[in-house]
Formats: sequence, C-alpha cells, structure tokens
Amino acid sequence: PHPDKMPLIEEMTVSPDPESNGVLILDPHLGPKWRLVSTREPTIVHMPKSVEKVTVLNAKDEVLGCRMMSIEFKEGESPLEGGKKKYTSCFANDEMLQGLVRIHHGDERMKASSRGGRGRGRGGGRGRGRGRR
Repeated sequence: PHPDKMPLIEEMTVSPDPESNGVLILDPHLGPKWRLVSTREPTIVHMPKSVEKVTVLNAKDEVLGCRMMSIEFKEGESPLEGGKKKYTSCFANDEMLQGLVRIHHGDERMKASSRGGRGRGRGGGRGRGRGRR
C-alpha cells in the first residue's frame, strides 16, 4: 500500500477511515459501480446504485482536510429534496450520504468465501484414469 500522504492518494482522499487509521479514497477504477476503498484495511464502501457520477473536488473540508465530492444522481432516483440531481458533500460528516451506502469489511468477505467453492463432481479435478481395456 502507498502512504496516505502520497500525492496520488491525497488527491482521492474523501474521508478518514476510523477503523483502520487509514483513509477512504474514491476507487480509481471509476463507475458505474462507485465505491470508496480503505488504504489500510480491505474495507469497501459501496455507493448506492442511484449514483451516476462521483468526482473528487479540489475543495477541502476545513476541519478534517478531506476533499469534497460532487455526486450526480440518476434522473428520477435522487434522494435529495425536490429531486435535485447534483450534490456536493464531505463524506466524513455527511449523515445523509452515509445512510445510503453499504459497507463491506474484508473479514466478512473471507468468511463467506471459506465455504468450499463449487463442487466439481468426481475426483476433485483429477483425471478419471484410463478406464478398462
């Protein structure tokens, strides 16, 4: 992982991550499934499907020093008053936006994947032998 003060990371930092002492950054792989990722833990914050576009702005929150985000919602799916599409926010102290996201912690993902995987039928992937001659 890169240090949190690296310029590339700092450009995308939108919130401190209180659980890991790292920061949350906008996933650089971009939409349409917008998400924030932690720099220290395998934590992912999924934005709601109603979000069409997220842009990290140059403006910073004075208290936390995190960058503000510009969020555009899809037509007719905005949770904002009057159906407004555009919204500017500091994720760290925006209760409305935090109420819309889903947070997945890496340890939850590991627990789910330890169930054994798909069954492959006979022999667990080994050859079936040559058969009778």
